[in-house]
Order: sequence, then C-alpha cells, then structure tokens
Amino acid sequence: MTGYPTARLTLGACFLAGGFGIGTWGANLPALGRRAALDESGIGMVLLCFAAGAILAMNRTPQMISRIGAERLAVLAVGLFGLGVALVAAAAQFGVAMLIAGFCGAAFGALDVSMNSHAADLEARAKRPIMSALHAMFSGGTLAGAMVYAALARAGIGGAAILLAAGCTIVVIALVAFQRMSPTSERKAAHDHGTAAARPGPRALRLGLLAFVIFLAEGAIMDWSAIYLVRVLGTTESTGAAGYGVFAAAMLIGRLVGDRANQVLGPMRLFALGTALVTVSLAGLLLSGSIVAAFMALALCGLGMSNIIPLIFSSAGRLGATDGGRSLSRVLTMGYAGILLGPALIGFVAEASSLQISLTMVLLGVAAMMFYGKAALS
Repeated sequence: MTGYPTARLTLGACFLAGGFGIGTWGANLPALGRRAALDESGIGMVLLCFAAGAILAMNRTPQMISRIGAERLAVLAVGLFGLGVALVAAAAQFGVAMLIAGFCGAAFGALDVSMNSHAADLEARAKRPIMSALHAMFSGGTLAGAMVYAALARAGIGGAAILLAAGCTIVVIALVAFQRMSPTSERKAAHDHGTAAARPGPRALRLGLLAFVIFLAEGAIMDWSAIYLVRVLGTTESTGAAGYGVFAAAMLIGRLVGDRANQVLGPMRLFALGTALVTVSLAGLLLSGSIVAAFMALALCGLGMSNIIPLIFSSAGRLGATDGGRSLSRVLTMGYAGILLGPALIGFVAEASSLQISLTMVLLGVAAMMFYGKAALS
C-alpha cells in the first residue's frame, strides 16, 4: 500500500476536475445554443463532435496508459480538458463550436478511461469498495460547475467569462496534481497495464452493453435536462442550470453513501434499486408540468443513477484483473460510447419528433437494463 494515500488524493483531484468541467459544459449548453444560433439538431452535431473526439482518443488510451501510466495520463488529460473548456468561450459560430467540442471530447475521453482504469487498480489494492467515493468526487465537481455557473449567470456575468475562469481552475488543479504524483508507483502502473493476458470474453461484452445503455441515459440527462427545462417547461437559463445542479447534487449524496450501501445491500440489490428509481423518476419528469415536480424528479433520478456506474466499473475492474485490464478497457469504451454518442442521438430524435419522445426512449432503455443487469453483473 506504499504511496496509496497520495495516489488516491491525486486521482480524486482528477475526478473532481473532470466533473467540474462537465458540469460547466452541461450548464452552458443552452447559452451555447443561443450564442451560436443552434437548434436541437445543431446542438446534437456539436455533441457528436465531442463524442467523435472522445472515441478517437479512447482508441489510443490503452496504448498511452501502457507507455506513461494511467495516473500520469489522467493528470495530463485534466490539463488539456481545462484548456478545452476555456476555448468554448470562443465558440460563437457553428463550425468553431464543432472543432472545440472535438478537442474537448478527445481530452475528456482520455481522462475518463485513464482515471477509471487507475481507480480499478487502486480498488484492488485497497481490497474494499472505493469506486463510489471516487465518483462522488466527480459528482461534486459537476454540482460545483453547474451551481457556480448558475449563480454567476444570475449575477449577470457572461458565459464566456465563466467558461474561461472554469477552464483556468481545471488547469491549476492539473498542475497541482502533477506535482503530487509518485514516479515509482507510476512506473509500476505503466508496467502493469503493459502486460496483456487473455482476450476479453463474452462477459466483458455483456458488461459493455449494460454500460452503453446506462451511460447513454446519464449522458442524456446531463446534456439535455437543462435544455428540457428551458425549451419544454419554459424556464430561464439560470433555472435550467440549477435543475442540472439538482441532479448532480443527488448523485453526489448517493455516491457518498454508495460504498456502504454496497456492503449492506450487495451489488445486485443496489443495482436493481437504482435502475427502478431512475425509470420511475424519468417518467415523473416527462409527465410533470411544473418546475417543482421536475426538480423533484431530477433529484430522485440522480439518486437512483448515482451508484449504477460505480457498480459496473467495480465488476469490470475485477474481470480486468485476470486479462491485463483489457476487459475493463472494452467496458469503458462501450460505456463512454453511450455517454458521448447518446446525447447527440437524442438531439437528432428530438429534431425529428420531440425532446419528450427521445427521453422516453431513454426511460425504456433503463427499464430494460433493470432486468438485464443481473446476467451482466453476476
């Protein structure tokens, strides 16, 4: 366990910074759409560019991890992601928004794969659940990003200035984290990831499908909840950002107690409870006509969603320990394909029909995973 406390602190900073950037990005989407004159399909194209950049980076991330280690790559990706968030402030035209979104996606894709791979390694070293606590840091970051954005926007500060400040904050976190890294543990992590074993089996594919659908649902809520409140329920942009913050706050609360809940209930019961709560609360959101009811639905949805993804990562991490981490990489890639491609597809469906119909499709997908999850996780 030499170096474990320092490694976990550095990794927690990466989760926090990544969440802060995503929270700012999600809260800024309505303003970005207005600033660049984007309709639902235009926003979907911007999100698709984010997804394309992330997936391209993910294809190279396992090789990069084998060369420099997951921890070092995560810290580097945090700094690049912060730079990308700051650059979003310059996106006033459709083409510029697409290019910057692609850069942000590449940085975020490398960050997510590397930091979750490192988290799986640390959980194995700790020999107890820690994934929910680390993801609580990410949720805390998304909450801080969304709420700070909402407060500053309500105070009359422009979105460009907020994005610039948020990006600089993330870069500073990356610089501090870089100074705290342990070269010895980093070399060991790089060596471990470079020793491949057996190819991923069918269980990795089952976990990957589960991750794809669950991540698609989380991505849809993250990227479209504020837009839903603004364009369907007619709220202000600051209120829409606050609604996103409610979802993020509930996820934070759920993940703070998630590791303990996992020990008490067991992973299967916790998964079933979470997916059922997400299904019911999404239905409540789509049926509600008031802001108060919508906020309550988002809170319950965040609470239900909070520990589903950490459970998937823990299961994939245990599986990946037998094949040099290849199964974990496959599950992560399939999962993040859902969280990155899903929101873009939601935009295209919303343009062809309505945002309510596209979110109903998300609801049905989560309901299906409630029954499929037992076979995937067992």
